[in-house]
Amino acid sequence: MDQALQGAMEIFWAQGYGATNLPDLLKAMGLTRGSFYKAFVDKRSVYLAALDFYDQQVVSQSVSTLNQADDPDLTQTLMPLFGNDVESEQKSEAARRGCFICNAMVELAPTDAEVAQRTNAMADRLYRAIYGQISNHRPAMQDNAKEDKAQAVLHLYFGAQAMGKAGRQPHKWQSMLEDLLI
Repeated sequence: MDQALQGAMEIFWAQGYGATNLPDLLKAMGLTRGSFYKAFVDKRSVYLAALDFYDQQVVSQSVSTLNQADDPDLTQTLMPLFGNDVESEQKSEAARRGCFICNAMVELAPTDAEVAQRTNAMADRLYRAIYGQISNHRPAMQDNAKEDKAQAVLHLYFGAQAMGKAGRQPHKWQSMLEDLLI
């Protein structure tokens, strides 16, 4: 089932929910129509399962990476969210997909409460990991300042993902983070 969910996640991530038709989805998942309907009710249920799979495979890894980071430099601790300033062609192509959470927030969350709940939960997990690192590295900082900085980093991350999807070239995330985290 993981292989089928991986395929569903990839196609929804690349094309979006609305642009993904059932034949494309079946092909990406490696399922026949009969197998599809035995495992899933409809396209939306696959989309929700793909979001959950993304949460398990991508968001959990990002949160774990942040939680386990022990670099004494806060900027270096947060840089895995943004990748490297110098990106390979392969990473640039991946950036054109954007972030599956961002894509879901923009395309479906405004009209689908369940998608909104799931994407907000993933964003909250990322926020808590960012906040935790800011707290670890800046223990004397007031809590409200930590919260503001964590929100700013999270929004910078989502903005970077959205701009990457639009084909915008990568920015100097490290220097931007350094300025933000002062």
